[in-house]
Amino acid sequence: MSARQDWEEVYKLFDPEQPAYDSRIRVDRTDGPVTQIVKALGRPFGTPHVLFTGTTGTGKTTELLRLTEQRRDAELVVFLDLQRHFSDVVQDPSALEKISPWEVCFLAGLHLIATFRRQCGMELPEALVRDFAEAWSRAARRTDTPRAAEVDVGVLTKALLTVASGGVALATGASAAAVPVMGKLVADAFGALKLSLPVGRSARDLPDQDPDMQTMLGCVNNLVTEARRKSRPVLFVIDGLDRIRDIERAKALFVDSQMISKLECPSIVCGPFALRHHPSTAAIRGWSAVCVLVNEPVLLQSDPRKPGPGVDFFCKLFERRVEHIQQRNNQRLIPDDLLRRLAYRSGGRARDFIRFVQAVAELAWDADEAVASEKTVKGVLDTIRRQHEIGLHKGHIQMLEEIAADPEHRLPEHPLAQELLTYSTLLPYPNESEWYYPHPLLTMHLVKEPGSTPSSAS
Repeated sequence: MSARQDWEEVYKLFDPEQPAYDSRIRVDRTDGPVTQIVKALGRPFGTPHVLFTGTTGTGKTTELLRLTEQRRDAELVVFLDLQRHFSDVVQDPSALEKISPWEVCFLAGLHLIATFRRQCGMELPEALVRDFAEAWSRAARRTDTPRAAEVDVGVLTKALLTVASGGVALATGASAAAVPVMGKLVADAFGALKLSLPVGRSARDLPDQDPDMQTMLGCVNNLVTEARRKSRPVLFVIDGLDRIRDIERAKALFVDSQMISKLECPSIVCGPFALRHHPSTAAIRGWSAVCVLVNEPVLLQSDPRKPGPGVDFFCKLFERRVEHIQQRNNQRLIPDDLLRRLAYRSGGRARDFIRFVQAVAELAWDADEAVASEKTVKGVLDTIRRQHEIGLHKGHIQMLEEIAADPEHRLPEHPLAQELLTYSTLLPYPNESEWYYPHPLLTMHLVKEPGSTPSSAS
């Protein structure tokens, strides 16, 4: 094969917008929070309800897929990818920012109906499905959801039953690669009946104690109970709520409401990182644990200008995905020193590292290089560095430099700090306690580190 064919293959292997559905291209984080969650799920007592948080791009979805595969034989795992649902089914990704607790429960029930048929080869009782559809109709009307009155309960029930009966059943133990199928199944069933549910558009919130909210929760729990009776215990894995940046919406989901945590089965919910450093976090109730997946420690805490142990994780990730190409050609695609530089400059964010490698593949293809050159890697980092600098003003830069200069790298009590965290220009790292540092792309030129002379070429 030519060098360009190799780089085209690398480009396809490193898609920053796709989680690692295939376990063969993952590197497990054996000391991460998912290992502890799996242990909790394996105990014969207790019902774990875990709020799983972390900044976007750290690899939370990939970790949840690993959890899904480890528990697939013990539980009926219902993996609800809310981002995909709002993109493929609702066809309005921005509506996710306005989702209500009762709507999360409804979508969990919807995907349980689909997953049960696909994995168990059976259907949940039509009466329970109709009750579930009627509960949505009442809740939608009560919350002033636009066009709720236009949705016929009979048509909605038919759509739900169509979801349940569609396609070929997946056997128990289906891999995480089957997860994207569920979203398409729901989209196809609703599309065939020209049914569009207005989700994420309710005009007002209702308290958990409201009868219609309780009815919705009760209908979902009835489906959970029936699935457990007919097959095996249900485990909800709900991904996507970490995309919510508005602290008020995050509070509405997890502080002002306990509805999601009242699902009567183990539930692992990927929650908004906005809650991590907000005073309201202490008021969260109903969750047995709050677990955080932080960035890999690619910076050394005692001297963040030097690489930390997390660099090795990304080197292993790269080697895992391109091993067959490098063996075929008997040479490395990216020299070790350049690969470690990419890992360091990623800031420990899996998505950024994968994005770097994909961009290297593009430039190496253009240059027809068998091995990525220094010029190619520098070009990638400089281009993406400039993109990260967009929108940062003097106040942002001063705050980032203050954090870099602080020997303990603590989080300041300032609204700008939360803004910087939200947009991943300031990153958290693990140690005995969390510490913070500017994204290493920014310290190449824009943000001055103590004792160093920034250089965009570094």
